Amino acid sequence: MRRLLLIALLFGQLFSQSFFQKLAAPVFYELSVKPNFQSNPLNLSSIEILKASQDSDYLNGIAYSSSNVISFTGKLNYSPRLFAGRKTRFNLQINHHYYQDIPERSYQSYSMGIRQSLGKYRYLDMGYWILPEYYLRNYLIRDTRTLLSSREVCNFGTDRIWLGLQHRVSKKNTIEYRITVRNEIYQAPFSHYDMNMLEGDLKLVVGQFKALSLVTEFQYGVADNNNEYDDKDRSYKYLNIRPSLTMKMPGRHRIRLAGRYDQRAYESEQNDDPLHAGRYQDEVRIEISLLPNLNGPFLVEPFAGYRERRVDSSDPAVRDLKSFSRYWFGVRFGFKSVIDMYF
Repeated sequence: MRRLLLIALLFGQLFSQSFFQKLAAPVFYELSVKPNFQSNPLNLSSIEILKASQDSDYLNGIAYSSSNVISFTGKLNYSPRLFAGRKTRFNLQINHHYYQDIPERSYQSYSMGIRQSLGKYRYLDMGYWILPEYYLRNYLIRDTRTLLSSREVCNFGTDRIWLGLQHRVSKKNTIEYRITVRNEIYQAPFSHYDMNMLEGDLKLVVGQFKALSLVTEFQYGVADNNNEYDDKDRSYKYLNIRPSLTMKMPGRHRIRLAGRYDQRAYESEQNDDPLHAGRYQDEVRIEISLLPNLNGPFLVEPFAGYRERRVDSSDPAVRDLKSFSRYWFGVRFGFKSVIDMYF
C-alpha cells in the first residue's frame, strides 16, 4: 500500500513538473495611446449636419459634428506549448475610445483569440470579440399607441465569435478560411433592428516580394432581421473586400496603405418601408500609416484616413439621408515589451 502511494505521488510530481514546464513562456505586451481628430464621427449626412446646427434637439443637445478623440489600447500575447510541443497563442486586447467633444460616442471593446499550431505551418484560430454598448445617435420614433413622435437615444451592443484555419499555399504565401457568427442587439425602443449575421471569410497573405507584402480579405455575409415587433424586414446581404499593402523603405521604415470596399443590398420589397426597400449602398475607406523603425520598444505611427458611403434608393430622400463622408488623422504612441515568466 505504501509503495502504491509512493508511486502515485511520484507520478503526480512528474506530471506537475511537466505541466508547469509547458506553461513556461514569455508574455509579450503592448500599450498605446492614440490622440486623433475625427470629422463626423456620428456618420451624419450633409442634410443631418445642417439640421443639427439649426435644431439642438436633433442630436439630443450634441453641439458638435466632429470631435477630438483619445484611444487607449492594451494587448497581451502568451504562447505556451501545451499540446505535442506546439505553441498555443493566447491574445487579449482591450480598447477604450473617448470622444472629448461627443462623450456619448465613447465606447470600449474587448477581444480574446486562441491560435493553435497544428504543425507544418497550419493553424487553428478561434476567438471572441464584444462591444457592449455603442451610441449611434437620436432617432425619430413614433409610438403606435399614442401616435406621438419623439427622438430617442439609439444604442446597440454587438459581439462575434469565429473559427478559422490557416495554412501555407507556398513558402511565403498563406491562406485563411474563417466562419463568423455575429449579433447586434439594440436597446428599446429600437429592438426591431436586432440582427443575426453569418459571415464567411477568405484571407490571402502574399509575402514573396522583398519590398512589399500584400494582404487581401474577402468577406461575404447574410444579416437576418431578428424582428418580433413589427412586420418590416430589414435583412440584407453584404460583401466586403479589404486589401492592405505594406511597403518597405530605406532604414527599415515602412508605409502601410489599407483600403476597404463594402457592398450592402437590402432584401425588403415592402412599399411602406422606403428606408430599406430597394436600397443598395457601397462604402470606400482608405487609411495610410507611417511605421518608422525606432530600434527600441517605442512606437510612433502617424496615420490619416477617409471614408465615404454612397446610397442608391428608389426614394431620393433616403439616398441623401443615408449617404455621408468623413476623415480622420492622428498619431499612435506605443510601448511594447516582454515579461519572462517561469512557473
